[in-house]
Amino acid sequence: MREIEMAATQTTTRCTKCGRVLRAAKSIADGYGRSCKAKVRAAAKAEAVAGFKPATVAKAELLIADNGIVPIRPGRAGRPPVFRVVSSRGDATYLTAPQACNCAAGLRGQHPCCHRVAAIILAVA
Repeated sequence: MREIEMAATQTTTRCTKCGRVLRAAKSIADGYGRSCKAKVRAAAKAEAVAGFKPATVAKAELLIADNGIVPIRPGRAGRPPVFRVVSSRGDATYLTAPQACNCAAGLRGQHPCCHRVAAIILAVA
């Protein structure tokens, strides 16, 4: 009898994208189901990297796939996340954030480096 009372008092949470009932605690907290969250992330990533050269985005995705970028400080309100990245040759590491990178290309500031683009992708995800 108590289970019926508990079931009657529980509210259902629905996905904000497709309207399906959410059951997993993580999905309820996020407001999206797994597949809808993946679609939202993909759209956010596409929007974030739209202004960069495809070759730079490809290098950034390879850097992420190779685990060459590691978060060292999570982003908080008003503070961007900071990452440590490995150089292309693998002999040096740099600090990078979505706004800047201390590699040679990042310090010149003429074009965004692949480290910074990888940081942008991870910050959006």
